Amino acid sequence: MVQLKIDTTVSRNRLFWAILFNALITAAEFVGGFISGSLALIADAVHNLADVAALGLAWLGVKGAERPATKKSTYGYQRIEVMTAFISAVSLVVIAFFIFGEAVDRFFNPQPITSPAIFLTVAVIGLLGNLLSIWFLHSEKDKSLNLKAAFLHMFYDALSSAAVVIGGVVIIMTGWYMLDTILAFLIGLMILYSSYLVIKEALLIFMESVPAGIDYDEVLGSISNMALVKEVHDLHIWSLSSSETALSCHLYLNRDDYLEGSVLIRQINQMLRSKFNIGHGTFQLEIEGQGCANLHDHGSKLGQSSI
Repeated sequence: MVQLKIDTTVSRNRLFWAILFNALITAAEFVGGFISGSLALIADAVHNLADVAALGLAWLGVKGAERPATKKSTYGYQRIEVMTAFISAVSLVVIAFFIFGEAVDRFFNPQPITSPAIFLTVAVIGLLGNLLSIWFLHSEKDKSLNLKAAFLHMFYDALSSAAVVIGGVVIIMTGWYMLDTILAFLIGLMILYSSYLVIKEALLIFMESVPAGIDYDEVLGSISNMALVKEVHDLHIWSLSSSETALSCHLYLNRDDYLEGSVLIRQINQMLRSKFNIGHGTFQLEIEGQGCANLHDHGSKLGQSSI
C-alpha cells in the first residue's frame, strides 16, 4: 500500500509541472497568434488551453482516486479518474469542431501571416514545452485512463506544434499562407482521433464491459480447471477503474468438497491476480441439495487510505 501512495504522489507532482508549462505555452501562443495572424498558432493555443483544463482534471482525478472506500462507496472513488478523462476528451471534440469552423472561414477568406518570425519563434517555444510535458508524463501514462488521457493530450499537442513549426518554415520560405489553414484543419483531425480513443475506453468502463486485454473464455477456462470446481456459471468481469478489475461468479462443488470452499477461493483469487491482474473476486458456492453460500475475498477493504 505504501508504494501506491508514492506512485500517486509522483503522478500529481508531474501533472502539476505539466500544467504550469502548458499555461505558459498557452499564453505565449495566444499572443503570438494574434500578433502574427496565424490560425494554426491560435488553434494550437486553444488546444493547449484545453490541455491545461484536462491536466487540471487529471490532477483532480488522481487526488480523488486516493480517497479511501466508505460504507457508501464501498469500492472507493476510483472511477473519478475515468469521469475526468471522459470530460476532458469530450471538451476536445468541441474544440476540434471550433477549429474546423475557423479553418473553413479562412479557406474562403485567406489572411496573410503578418509576422512569420514571431509565429515561428512562439511555435518552437510551444513545441519544446510540449516535449518537456511528454517527458514528465511518459512514465505515468500506463497507471490509469486518466493519466493516459493527459499524456495523449500532450503527445498530440506536440505533434500539432511540430506541424506548426514546419509550416512556419515553409511559409517564410515560400509565402504560401494557405498552409496555415491546412495545418489548423489537420490539428483538428488529430484532436478528434485522440479524443475518440479515450471516450471509447471510458464508455466501455462505464458500461462495465470486459476490460481490454482480458479474454472472457480464458478466464472461464482457468477457473473451471481449478481443483474441486465442477462447473462455473454467471461469470461477470468488469472494470472498477482503468487499473482495477472485478469479477464475480457461481461455483458448483460436490457436497463433500464444501468445507474446502474457502481454501479454493483463496487459490482462485491468487491465480486471477497473477495471471489476469484481477484483484477483486467474489464467488458464490453452490452445493447439491442445499442453498447457496456467499464467500468473497476482495483485494481491498473499507477504510484503506490507498486504493
